Amino acid sequence: MSKRTPLSYTTTRLTLGTFLRIMFRPRYLDRDKIPVDGPLIIAANHLSHIDPAFIMTAVKRPVSYLSKKEHFDGRIRRLVFERVGVIPVDREAGGVKGLENAIKILEEDGAIGIFPEGTRSKDGKMAQGKTGVARLAAHTGAAVVPVAIRQTDGVWPVSKRVPRPWRKFYYKFGEPMYFPNSESNKENLREFTDEVMKEIKLLSEECEDYWESRKILPRMKNYIKDKLR
Repeated sequence: MSKRTPLSYTTTRLTLGTFLRIMFRPRYLDRDKIPVDGPLIIAANHLSHIDPAFIMTAVKRPVSYLSKKEHFDGRIRRLVFERVGVIPVDREAGGVKGLENAIKILEEDGAIGIFPEGTRSKDGKMAQGKTGVARLAAHTGAAVVPVAIRQTDGVWPVSKRVPRPWRKFYYKFGEPMYFPNSESNKENLREFTDEVMKEIKLLSEECEDYWESRKILPRMKNYIKDKLR
């Protein structure tokens, strides 16, 4: 995508974002950590079908996502994906063309969203990240913003065909990370990927603590403690 946001993206984002905020209850923590310009990679854990949509509505900049080409089979889904810049990936061909398109976007100071695990978690536990996020960061110098996603698996579980509306869930954004080496190799690509996944895990734990603290019973206990002091 170019630096100027395409009208089709803006229109779809506003329409989709308004609908999603009415139907669901997203909570975004620390969005101010997202760089406003320069090449950007949003790297998150993956729990639900809806994860990309809420990242795209949370970030003011256009965010293009990599998605397997099979997701473009449906007519309506293909239309929406094309309007918001989703990049098809042919996994059987190694995803090379998809990565090339992502690199082109980043070289034009655009933003890419990626799930380093490569697929949704079926049990809520994070899998080892694939090194695609490190390869993109190493090649383009892009900032990598780690994102922890919590509770979206309760909104749209992997086993369900339709989502459960009006449930609260959280996205927590971390500090930008940069590939630290001037040259990349197998070892430092793996090391950087593991660092990104470690940061996502830490953010996820912080997000879970925040989630627990916002429940009614803990809040009542804290209120009573404050009154008794």
